[in-house]
Amino acid sequence: MVGGKTASSTLHSRRVSCLASCWPGFGALRTQSGRSLEATEKTFLEAAERGDKHTIERCLLAPRSVNVNCTDLLGRSALQIAVDNENVELVEILLQQPDIKIGDALLHAITEGVLRIVELLIDHPSISASMLASGWSRSRPSTEESSDFSPDISPVILAAHCNQFEILQLFLARGAYIDKPHPLNCFCRQCEESKQSDSLRYSLKRIHTYKALASPAWLSLTSHDPILSAFKLSWELERLAELENEFKDIYMELSSQCKRYSCELLDQCRSSEEVIAVLNRRCSSSSPPEPALYDEAPHSERLSLDRLKLALKYDQKQFVAHPHCQQLLTSIWYEGFPIWRRRSGFSKVLLCLAIITAMPLLAATYLLFPRTRLGKLIRSPFMKFIYHSASFGCFLILLVLASTRTEGSEMYRQNTRGPAPSMIEWLILFWVSGMVWSECKQLWEEGLKAYVRQWWNWLDFIMLSLYLCTFSLRAVAYLQININNSSFSTRELPRSQWPNNDPTLIAEGVFAVANVFSFARIIYLFQTNPHLGPLQISLGCMIIDIAKFLFIFFLVLTSFACGLNQLYWYYDSNTEHCKQRPNGQMECQSNSDAFTTLDVTFATLFWSLFGISSPKSTELVDAHPFVEFVGQGLFMAYHVLSIIVLINMLIAMMSNSFQVIEDHADQEWKFARSKLWMSYFDEGCTLPPPFNVIISPKSVFYFFKGIKGLLVQLYSRPKVPHANMPRPATAEKGLLAVSENRHSARLRCRAGCIFWNLTL
Repeated sequence: MVGGKTASSTLHSRRVSCLASCWPGFGALRTQSGRSLEATEKTFLEAAERGDKHTIERCLLAPRSVNVNCTDLLGRSALQIAVDNENVELVEILLQQPDIKIGDALLHAITEGVLRIVELLIDHPSISASMLASGWSRSRPSTEESSDFSPDISPVILAAHCNQFEILQLFLARGAYIDKPHPLNCFCRQCEESKQSDSLRYSLKRIHTYKALASPAWLSLTSHDPILSAFKLSWELERLAELENEFKDIYMELSSQCKRYSCELLDQCRSSEEVIAVLNRRCSSSSPPEPALYDEAPHSERLSLDRLKLALKYDQKQFVAHPHCQQLLTSIWYEGFPIWRRRSGFSKVLLCLAIITAMPLLAATYLLFPRTRLGKLIRSPFMKFIYHSASFGCFLILLVLASTRTEGSEMYRQNTRGPAPSMIEWLILFWVSGMVWSECKQLWEEGLKAYVRQWWNWLDFIMLSLYLCTFSLRAVAYLQININNSSFSTRELPRSQWPNNDPTLIAEGVFAVANVFSFARIIYLFQTNPHLGPLQISLGCMIIDIAKFLFIFFLVLTSFACGLNQLYWYYDSNTEHCKQRPNGQMECQSNSDAFTTLDVTFATLFWSLFGISSPKSTELVDAHPFVEFVGQGLFMAYHVLSIIVLINMLIAMMSNSFQVIEDHADQEWKFARSKLWMSYFDEGCTLPPPFNVIISPKSVFYFFKGIKGLLVQLYSRPKVPHANMPRPATAEKGLLAVSENRHSARLRCRAGCIFWNLTL
């Protein structure tokens, strides 16, 4: 403790010396103040430093009373010296003096963490409840600004900064509170005046306030749901780091502090029951859980995991990757297969093949008997993952068969416009219909915002949109040829003579692009593998780096393309330049067409990165040497800038992204895997495409049950207020309007649920 006080005094003296060197008047004032100390004041301060109570009392009781607020060369009063020395008895003696000024003594007591001294100081009549919070800065004259603490540092904020739990609890009991700062884009009068008067002080005040709000002690004492508060505050601090990037490091550190706090709370769980209680907690604990629309007794043991979903939404990777959280997720994932993780790799492969082979039979069993024990096993997350993966694998096999034309109709399809779909194409259409319906159900259940937040949903949307576009174009081509114009000569036509806008040609191109997206979607399944998962995450980060690089590269490419095209477009490549050789033969040459048009110039410069374009592209036949010299110089400068500089910069960016993921490979992979797992935990989408488009008896039962409930709702009247309770006419009309609105809302909700339960 003595070493800490010495260090504090040393830092204080250094600050005084620094201010004196920057502002000579400051040092002169301090020196003058030190020289004006009387002998009794020196004795008084020295006694306070030694803790000599008798000398202090003698100085205070002298006929000529000493100035109790006198300060030494470091600007410390006797009360502050006693606080720094944690001398409780001396503090009690000094606080009995009527003219005593608390000053920075309270802040120093908070820093030292001495609860008894803090209680004595805040019990002094000069300290009010408002002074513990925002009123602290207004209670001090502007001439008495502290040299140790910023003006916006109030006692409650400092207690939160120092994470003094007991002191902060004491302040909260006295009514102190920390007001949350206004949004960064606030244009109220108070914010505008603060920005105009001193923008730095305005920013520092925000930082100090958020630092107090992110304190573990403050979150624990003021929030009824500390984990939720930590999630929201962490997310808000990350947004502030993006907007106010001058203080990005500070905001990101505070955000990391909130994330660590939520993980430390999860560390306190000692059983699976406690972990479930934490992860199942709703945003509002006071609101009861929503009742199920129908009796779902077999599903009642399913966990909601609302808090875990919120952690995924707020990007709380440390919380999701926590061992307690992952252990619970793993137990839910392998529900029904407790010995799966203990099996060998060969036995796992055999079991998966057996499940995939029996998929049609198991799907039929689930459609007919969904409430049986086998149906419950089929609804388990791991089984759903195997089924959906196998279904998508079969879909890819169909795409391969359609591309390799195994039906032997090459010649027929090559020269036939608007051909009829083959058996494989009908199966592809059936599969795509199931996938579209599955995406629609996911969009309904998650909502639009949550759906578009996941990049893989964008890939699915693009892929399915391309397939739907392909089927539409094929249908248009078939109707155009076989119904509107059925002449054989028009239908059977060499492909080279087809019009450029033929729907069959466009459909084939769109189908080819859709196949590329389909095979790229296999990477999504890599997230379950501990070896391929981190690579898949690194690939996603590299794609972001490539997008950033392409923006700069496009600017460079455009600048050189415009320059080279402007230089070479005069020299026509269609004109031949002929000259006679010495042997009498004529030799004809033409200029290169690499830079004649802007689009060709773009293509030439792009392919030159891979060494495809010829270095002779800049040479001209019988042209001016200066033009050829400038063209070669621009072409060389482009290669130096794009290949040596930009390409190597891209490699460095991708290497850095890979290293960042590699440093946190386990955390990143577990977070991505948890997102994948959570998509299979919820009810619905049990059967994979194309089995999910089959209407099951359960869906028919729910449909008629919903119709019955809808009819009951339509013909039931809302309750009328009791006759003995008279109400004003205006209030009665308002209540009836509210009742009708609620009634119609229930009907709309019930109608939507009836439609939706057709595919449960």
